Amino acid sequence: MTAESKTAAPRWRSSVPLYQHLGFRLDALDDGRSQVRLAFQQHLGNTRGDVHGGTVAAIVDAAMSQAVRSLVDTAMGVATMNMNINYLAPARGEIVCKGTVIKRGRSIMFTEAEVFGEDGELACRASGSYRVLPSSVYKKKS
Repeated sequence: MTAESKTAAPRWRSSVPLYQHLGFRLDALDDGRSQVRLAFQQHLGNTRGDVHGGTVAAIVDAAMSQAVRSLVDTAMGVATMNMNINYLAPARGEIVCKGTVIKRGRSIMFTEAEVFGEDGELACRASGSYRVLPSSVYKKKS
């Protein structure tokens, strides 16, 4: 993680209430790549005790959008346009999601992500597209 991204990590978590609520931790953020971690908590699980698919989808979106954010000016916004998720195995225990920008355009970026369970097994593969919003459109609510 670069020095700039180390200082961005605490701001990142507090700037998106859902990330804070779920307990996401930004481990790495640099040049079109991110890594987000989530320690398993019972309320984030399904009836089998695995990480719920909706929770997995949320961490996938977080990792892919942050990979995009690492390439744009901090005043700009990022909006999810599309996500496709393939669940390959149950996600168990602490999960790690690695997001990567695979094609960079001026206003749209294409991403991929992988989620690994605590045992290192690949639990999910995903792809997504994200629109970069100019600062004139993206205005944070105070």
